[in-house]
This record gives sequence, structure tokens and C-alpha cells, in this order.
Amino acid sequence: MNEDIFQKEVAHKTQTYMVGRQEAETEVVLDRLIQREGNKDKALLYVVSEMHSEVKVQSFVNTLLHRGANPSFCDKEWRTPLHHAVRRGFKGVVSKLLEHDALPHVRDKKKTLPFRLALEENFDEIGAMLLQSMPNHVVRDLFITHDNNEAECTFHSLLDRNMQESALAVLDCMIDKIGQTGHVRVYYHILEADEKGRPPTHPDFQKNSRSCLHLMSKEGNKDVIFHFVVRLLIRRKWKEFARLRFQLNSFLFLLTLMSLTFSVVVSVVTPDPTVYDTPLHVARAVFEVWAVMTVVVTFIVELNQFRKHKLEYWRDQFNWIDISSSGLLITVVPLRFCHAQEQWPVFAMGYLLWTLRIFKYAAVFRQTGAYAQILWRIISHDFLQFTVVFLVILLAFSGSFVLALRGEDSLSVHNETSDFWQVLFTGVRILIEGQPVVEYSGEYGYKVMSCILMVVFLFFCCVVLLNILIAQLSDTYQNVQRDAQRGLELNRAWIITRVELNSLFIGKSYRVSKYTEAEELSNPLNVLEKCESPLLNEMSQNVREVQESLVSTHLNMQTITNRLSRQEYALKRIQEQLNEVLQCQKSSIEKKQAK
Repeated sequence: MNEDIFQKEVAHKTQTYMVGRQEAETEVVLDRLIQREGNKDKALLYVVSEMHSEVKVQSFVNTLLHRGANPSFCDKEWRTPLHHAVRRGFKGVVSKLLEHDALPHVRDKKKTLPFRLALEENFDEIGAMLLQSMPNHVVRDLFITHDNNEAECTFHSLLDRNMQESALAVLDCMIDKIGQTGHVRVYYHILEADEKGRPPTHPDFQKNSRSCLHLMSKEGNKDVIFHFVVRLLIRRKWKEFARLRFQLNSFLFLLTLMSLTFSVVVSVVTPDPTVYDTPLHVARAVFEVWAVMTVVVTFIVELNQFRKHKLEYWRDQFNWIDISSSGLLITVVPLRFCHAQEQWPVFAMGYLLWTLRIFKYAAVFRQTGAYAQILWRIISHDFLQFTVVFLVILLAFSGSFVLALRGEDSLSVHNETSDFWQVLFTGVRILIEGQPVVEYSGEYGYKVMSCILMVVFLFFCCVVLLNILIAQLSDTYQNVQRDAQRGLELNRAWIITRVELNSLFIGKSYRVSKYTEAEELSNPLNVLEKCESPLLNEMSQNVREVQESLVSTHLNMQTITNRLSRQEYALKRIQEQLNEVLQCQKSSIEKKQAK
């Protein structure tokens, strides 16, 4: 286009329609584009598929749609503007097309949906927008198969790709209202399907495949776990089989722990623990036989889990405790009958680790589960950070303090500070006891430099570090307590998947025998326990809806801004014209007065 002609057309648009120059340029470009492509629909396709700047594409698409362009018009390959916008990752353009009723489930000649393109490119937000615009039954059919073929998409792929927004959108489509009664039908078949999208009723269903609950709990995806549909599935499975199984395991664990405790109490005061010649020791033998049997079974179960999960087995911190505690306790048996003194430290570590397994069973009750989460978070997060800082300070203190003692010939003043390792241990004792371990001042104290170093270390340990730790623990307690319900649902999901996947005999086919495709609920908000309020899943859904509307609001604001600029320019033109009229009237009045 000739530049002079273009500028003349822009000026004509500006004067005729009283719009700003930028909007006039857009109108002229679109007029030329429509003339070249043949109509507005083809122009829309060209803009979305060929233009490079996403900002310009949004502006042109917005104008063309307001002119009446068809957002679902397709090219020779049956690709719609939505296909092209998704392929190029233009989120704002996709949102605007969907607002103008573009069909999100139209396929091209290769039978490809726009959502499939978003899935391949890992465009999470775009995929979520497409799924939310599609009918619920269409979305469900995408993620499940009823024939011999694989499902077109799988919920596993969304979780593996960490497409959380799309996963939540799929879960939203698994709830259908039933008329005007307020009842809803909740579907579970997608969550129960295997990695190829086959439900448990399918003849080729893979019983040993990873369930969606397994993936969500393994990755700790609390937002997806806390969705209404997932929580209902967890509640149903927990009540039908997982709670009874977990309570039975908890009882057996406590019984074994009591047996081990009885053995510890009696055996440590026995000269020869291999002799069972009194009623007390006969009772000890009975308890020890039970404990050994349980420990051996636990060790076999853990080896079976390691065989199934390979390296993933070590990602669960409790697996480390389970296999190490059972292994150590099994080792005690041959050491005891060999009369080896090493049996006692091995027994001590095995008993300690076995006792720590009690936190694994804390989720059997809601309150104990919440406290266990708080304690684990404190140990794994706050104490780890605190320990790193303390070790740095301790290392600096121990090195400088032992050098100062050497320079002052004071290494022999106290046995607790006679060498580097003794100083190191003394520093740890100072932190734990919260007070000086040795007399560092006065007649039996150290000299000036060593005394100053000790005072500085005491100040940092007893005043600074301990108060920081207390503040950290308080903050962590509040944060974990607010998130305790989500964490509890996550723990229960993990328990359910362990029962379904790791059972040797009982419970091995629970995914098939306890399968329910859907259930109808009369009052879904009251199905979950009252203690789970506030309904955080509703709050999260509202937040997501607000976030999703921001994109469309931005484009609407852009449209309003353009219109306001047009009105502003029009008002300026009117004001200029009025000034000219007033000037003409004033001139005419002056001429009449002069005559």
C-alpha cells in the first residue's frame, strides 16, 4: 500500500468517524485486509494464523469480532481461528474467541481438537479455558475409553505434565446437575482409570497401573487433592475399605510396639537374654516371637514395594524408616544367639526407628494427623535451617576458641575444652542446656580473649538463635494448622493408594471390586464432615474463576480505552468546531458594529 494513500485514508477515517489516529490506522488496515482476503471471516483467520505480534493480533481480533466475523470459520484443513491461536500460545486471543462463542470442540481434518494442541505444547491455562468452554459430557468422553482403543487424552498425562489448571477444569466437568432438584451426579471413572484411560470395568484394565490418586498424593498436589470430586472419592474409599484396613494395621503396629517395649524392659536386666526359664521370661519369649513375626512380614512387604516401585520407593520418608527399622530388628536375633554385645546398640536403633513409625499411623484420626503434620514440618523445615546456621556458628566458635586457648596456655583449665572435639561437643551442650557448661570467668575461668569468645557464643546461642527458632516454630505452627485439612486429605489419598497397590493378598483387587462409576448426591455440601469447613474447595474455585476472568477483562478494558479515546478525540473536534463557530459569530458581530 502506498504510504500517501494510506495516510489519506487514515485522515479520512479520523475526520469522518471522529476516532483517534491509532484506531483509524487499525480500521484502514483491516479494510484493506478484508478486501484482499475476500471477507471478514477469512481476514480473521489470516490475522490469527499469520500476524506475529500477539498484541496486534488481540487488537485486530477484537475489532473483527465486533464487526461480526465468525469465530468458528475454518480453512481448507478445517482449522478454526481457535486452532491457530492455541497452536501459537496466544492466551488472550483464545479467551476473546471463546467469549464470542467460538466452538472449542471442532476438529480439523486430522481429527485434532484445539485442546489436544494445548496439551502437546503444555499450555496449561489455555487448556483449562478450552475445557471450561466445552460441554461436560464431551470432556469426560475425551478422558475415558469404552472400546479397545486408548483414550484420546488421559488425566495421568495432565498430572505428569503438571497441568494443574487443566486438571481442575476436568474435575469441574465431572459434576452434573440433575434438573432443578438441587441433586448432582458426580463421576469418578476418569480418576479410577488406568494410564490408557480404561475404567476398571474395561476388559483390558491394568490392575497394577498407577491410579490418579497415586500420582496426586506422590507429587503432593494439595490443590487438586482438595477438589470437591477428589475429596468425595477419598471419602468413599476411606469409609468402604481403607479406614478399616488402616485401623487394623495401626492396632498391629501398637501391639508389636508394646511387645518390643516389654522385651526391652525385661531383657536389659537379664544376665543372659537367650534364657527363658521363668514365667516372666516365657512371657517375654511369647512377645518376642510375635514381634519377630511382625517385623519379618513388614520387611517382606517393604521389599515387595521396592520391587514394584524401584527408585520411587525411596521418595517416601516413611519407607526409609520402615525398611531400616525392620532390618535392624531382624539383625538382633542372630546377634543375640551369638551372644554378641553389638546386639544392644542395634536393638536400640531398631527400637527407636520402629517407634517413630507411629507418625505413619497418625492419620487414622483427624487431630493426630494434623499434629503429626505440624511436627514433621517443624523437623524437616525449621530444624534443618536452624541446624545449618548453628553449625556454621559452632564451627567458627570452636576453631577460634581452641586457638585462643592454645595462645593463652589454657587448654588444661577444663577437661571439657581440652581439644577441638571437646570444644565442639561443649558448644552443642550449651545450645541444648541453654547455659554455660564450664566456669569460664573468675579464678577458675579463662583469660580475656577466650572469655570474650565464650560470652559472644553464649549470646548468639541462648539469646539470638533460640529466639529465632521459637519465632520460626510459631509461624510454622500457624501456617501448617491453616493447611492441615489439605494435608490430611493428601495423607489419606496416599494411604488408599498403598492399600490398593501394595497389598499382597487382601485388598489387591479393591480398584475393581469397589469401583463405582458415579453416584448421585442430594446435598453435596453436607456430604463431607462438618469439621472440614470452611469449604476451601469453593473458595479455591472462586479464586480460579476470578483469575480466569482477568484476561477477558483486560481485553474489554482495551476496547473501552479505544472507545474512550475515540470519544475524547470527537469531543476535541466538537470543541474546535464550536470555537470556530464562536469565532465566526464574534467576527460577524464586530463587522455589524463597525458598519
